[in-house]
Amino acid sequence: MFYVAVVLALTLACLAGVQYFYLLFLEGRIRQQRRRISELEREVEALSAELRRMEQEPPSQEEESEGESWPELIDEGRDYSMS
Repeated sequence: MFYVAVVLALTLACLAGVQYFYLLFLEGRIRQQRRRISELEREVEALSAELRRMEQEPPSQEEESEGESWPELIDEGRDYSMS
């Protein structure tokens, strides 16, 4: 009976140790995720500011000419079929 009590006590101590270290692991993951979320929030703010700035700027002449050059890039005379 004594050995059963010792084995049971050691088993419970090991289980408590595993749970403690798992809790430490989860707390570390939570801290890491909070840091990542704050990084992503900063990045979203920067991208939002850039988007607002670009929406306020008039389109440049280069962007307009770029859209006009597409028909020159497409060669309609070539056959691209797989046969």
